[in-house]
Parts: sequence; structure tokens; C-alpha cells
Amino acid sequence: MMNGIQLLENNIINKIAAGEVVERPSSVVKELMENSIDAGASSVTVEIAGGGIDLIKITDNGRGIPKNEVRTAFLRHATSKLRKIEDLDDIMTLGFRGEALSSIAAVAQVEMITRTEDEDTGTRIVINGGAVEKKEETAANIGTSFTVKNIFYNTPARRKFLKKPATEGSYVSEAVQRIALGHPETAVKYINNGNTVLQTSGNNDIRSAVLYIFGKAMAKEMLDVSYGRGGFKVEGLIAKPELSRGNRNYENFFINGRYIKSSIVSEAVEAAYKGKLMIGKFPVFILNLTVPPNTVDVNVHPTKLEVRFSDDSMIYDIMYDAVTKVLKETNLIPDVTWDSQKSIKPKPVKQIKLDDDISDIAYDSEPIERTGNNGLSDSALRSSPVSRAIDVLYPDSEYEKNTPDKTIPKANEMAEEKPTPRKPFFDNYRIVGQLFGTYWIVEQNNSMYLIDQHAAHERALYEELTRRFKSSAPLSQRLLMPVAVDLTDREKVIVEDNKELLESFGFEIEKLGRGTYALKAVPYIFDSPGNAGFFTDIIDALENKNISSIYDTLEDAVAMMSCKAAVKGNDKLSYSEAQALIQKILRLEDPFTCPHGRPTVIEMSRYEIEKKFKRIQDKT
Repeated sequence: MMNGIQLLENNIINKIAAGEVVERPSSVVKELMENSIDAGASSVTVEIAGGGIDLIKITDNGRGIPKNEVRTAFLRHATSKLRKIEDLDDIMTLGFRGEALSSIAAVAQVEMITRTEDEDTGTRIVINGGAVEKKEETAANIGTSFTVKNIFYNTPARRKFLKKPATEGSYVSEAVQRIALGHPETAVKYINNGNTVLQTSGNNDIRSAVLYIFGKAMAKEMLDVSYGRGGFKVEGLIAKPELSRGNRNYENFFINGRYIKSSIVSEAVEAAYKGKLMIGKFPVFILNLTVPPNTVDVNVHPTKLEVRFSDDSMIYDIMYDAVTKVLKETNLIPDVTWDSQKSIKPKPVKQIKLDDDISDIAYDSEPIERTGNNGLSDSALRSSPVSRAIDVLYPDSEYEKNTPDKTIPKANEMAEEKPTPRKPFFDNYRIVGQLFGTYWIVEQNNSMYLIDQHAAHERALYEELTRRFKSSAPLSQRLLMPVAVDLTDREKVIVEDNKELLESFGFEIEKLGRGTYALKAVPYIFDSPGNAGFFTDIIDALENKNISSIYDTLEDAVAMMSCKAAVKGNDKLSYSEAQALIQKILRLEDPFTCPHGRPTVIEMSRYEIEKKFKRIQDKT
């Protein structure tokens, strides 16, 4: 039988509230480190034992808490960071809800020692399970030290859900690393079971923080990002494609220094890397977005891991453009080495071995030499595998109308269509020969390059198809009989909000009533009309992605067409055909990978080659 409605006691309320803020030891570490940074600390030391279950100690050199505010600091919703409701619109601190200290004290044994610069002595307070047991003066340095023991000791139901100490310790490590990455101006020291496992310098250099956390290889291969628009500022580092990972754990996004999980940002950055990463791989980045007031709502969840943006599309565009700009301006040719165990860079490419059979190397007594971008006529590609690929791609006369002689567009034509800001990576090269009927060997300066003819041509065809899709509206075909499509309430909203966009794709739709629409015309793509299924697929994409053209929904299909149409390995190309193909990829927007993320070109330095022949000694 149910009892009557009654107010819960404070200790029960605090334990329930603690469950939202304190999920595990890493939650305690995150909240206390954020408090330290909000207090202006330039140095924070984190020490744990038993994965943080047994002990968490966090010491900082921040401003400290005045004696008369020590007890108040542990009350629920006690904070120094908000005074009125309007302050929520311009929160620049990491904490603001006033729940962390009361939540931690409710489920653990806590000791805090703190002192401000204006006080001669510090204050020590001991709280067990939310009850203050002692408050006294003590000797202390300026700043605050928290000692948290036996987390969830008084809530055994919660404690039993904690994982092994090693696992909980790994979560703490992630929390510490994220704070260090978001605040490179703060020196962070992390001690686990008596061993110092991390110590950053606090020199306000994000690359230095990456060096301490992820190592020299990653720090060296990161690219600087600095991009601003409309009061928004994106700064940080992104990794070259070859450093991609198999999950999103290395995607680090911050707003005003606060670590945030955002599907909008993940989608934008991953879209910028589209075609540069292998399928199933994800980019590595550390990006901080500084936002103007009133553009983001941080008061979404007690853990402060989620936010709401006032304009999702604008945030998507800013993040996409910031990353795209850097990738377009960077030479992304992987530098490979035979000595993979000594290599600074982890390379996902197959390496050549000295004992490989070299009987398949084609060579010429007079290798073709190339200076600059002028030269060989594209007519060299006629009747070649490249030309045959174009025939496969455009079996009708459509391509004839646009390119009458079926040659690859010349450099000046490409420049008019879309100028490429990147300096060509080949400007003084010679073709030395061909390896295994697939890889062209090119020499330039003090490096040897291998070009995969299939991957290179696949990228060229992919960009050509993409450009055609983006530059012209798709043809629309009226249906003999309109097709009825039933939509949910949510899908109806998406259709009405994006009606003009859908019409620009080639759809003609008419609302019949309730949740039913009549599909009267559909886009004509890949020599066949779309259907109702394609229409609903686009609606699904509009709900989950920021798409602006029908091409955005067909990238995988375009990549597949390009792959099937491109020259294959062992397709015999002459030197003049290889020359024309190289000239083609020099004019591409993104020449370094095929649409599926495989490299089109790899580089091996003269130093690495001569090292194998013992002509020089390894510098390391």
C-alpha cells in the first residue's frame, strides 16, 4: 500500500542529486579540476589510488575559498559564478550549477584545505556522507586541496556498479587528459598509484600538451587551425589523415575550454575529411570554439557535456570550413620508411621490401623529365585506358557535348572552373619507370614518389563527377502516376521546412492531407529516375545531416562509379599517358587520396633509401 506524499529528507535529496553529477571517480576528478581552473589555478595536481575509488586528491594554486564561505560552498546550488538568470546566457566558467561539491560530499568522505591570499591561515573542513564533522584553522598554501576517499561508501547499490580499479583509472586518465587539452595554459600533473603518468608544462601551447599526452609522433603530424567568422573563433589542431583512428575517442571538441560532445561538430569535421580517410576510420582533432554571448545554451545536462546551439547549420558550416581550409592548403602525401619500428609516423601503407621481385619494373633509357605545369597534350590519353574509362563513365553523347575531343580538361580550363590555392607538389620531376604495372616511380628533388595509377585516376574521375553534380541542377522526370508517400509527423515537418531544397533536387511534391504526400516528379540520376524510397532516404538524411545538394546524398554512389571506371592495376599505360595522368592529378582539389581514403601518392626520401644502403648513418 502506497504511503501519502511527503517531502524527502535532505540527505536523501543530496544522494539522489549526486547520482546525476557523480557517476564514477572520473566525474569527481572532472568537477574538481574544473573548479581549480575556474579559481585561476596555473597548476593542478591530480593523484588517485585504486582507480579513484579509494582515493582522489586534487591540489591547486588558485584563489582559494574565504573562511566564511567554506561551509556555504558545500550547500546545494551554492556558486560564485551566477547572480541572476541572465548570467546563464554568457557563462564563461566551466562550472556554474553549484552542485558538484555537495554531490561529492554526499557520497564520499571529503577533506578540504583552502586558503586565500588575504588570509594568514587556511581552513580545514571534514565532511562524511554530507555531514560536517570538523572545521578548523590550519597551516596551508594559497589555493585548495581536496581529498576524496571511499566514493559511494554509503550507497553500496551505486558502488557495486563501478568497474575494476584499472578500468575506473582509465576513465580518470581520459578526464585529466581532456582538461589538459582544453586548458594548455594550466600545468597538469597526474599521479596514479604513486607513479607520475602525465605532466604538462602549462605554457599555453596546445601542441606541447599533445606532445605530453599522445607523444612525439602525433604532435609532429598535427596541423594548426585558426579560423574566424561572425564572432566565432575555431583554434586548435587536426591530424593528417594517416593518423586516423578506429573510433571517435580522439575527437576532442571544446567550447570556451569546456569539453563537449556534439554530433553536429563530429559530422562537420568528418565531412571535411570525407574521401581522405579509409572507411571505418575517424579523424583526430583538438578544436576549441570560442562563441559570442547568447549563441549557445550550456545549461542542458548536469554533467555539462551537452549544449544547444542557437543555429546548428551555422556551427556545422564554421567547423567544416575551418577544417577544410587547412586540409586544402596542406600537402598530404604520406612519407614512408622501410624501418616501421623506428618511424615517427604510423603509416597505413604497404611498404616496399628490398628482397621484392623487381622484374616487373618498366623503365626507359631516357626518363621523361618535367618542369612546371606546361607541356604534353592531353590528346596522349585518347584510345588509352583512361579514355576508355571516360567512355564507360559517359556512354551517351553527354560528355561529347561538354568535352568534344574526350580529353582531360587543360590546366587553364580547370583553373577557371575552380582555382586551386595549393602549390603543385610536383613542379620539377621526372618519371623514372613503372613498378608491377601499377605504380609509377617519380623522382623530384631528394625524394622518390610512387603513384598508384588506379587510385589517382579514381580521384580524378570522382572530382569530375562531383563537380558536374554540384554545378548543375539534376534533371527531373514527371511520373505517369503520382506515388503516395505516408510520412510521420516529424517527417512532415522536415518536408515543409525543406520544400524549396527538395524541389531544387528535382522532386515535385503535393500535400494530400494528414500525413500523405503525392510524389509527382523525381530527379533523374545515373540514367534512371529516383523513387519513393530515395525520397524518404533524403528526408532521413535531412534530419541527421546538413546537406545542400543531392550530391551530398550520393557520395558513396559517385565513389563507386569512379572506382569502376578508373584504370586498374596492370592496365598498361605509356609514358605519355602517365604524364597526362600526373598533370591531371596536379590540378585536383584533393589529389592525395582516392575517394575511399587510400593514398594516391607516397613519398620516400633519399635519406631513407641511402640509409638502407649504409651510405649514411641513422641520425637516431
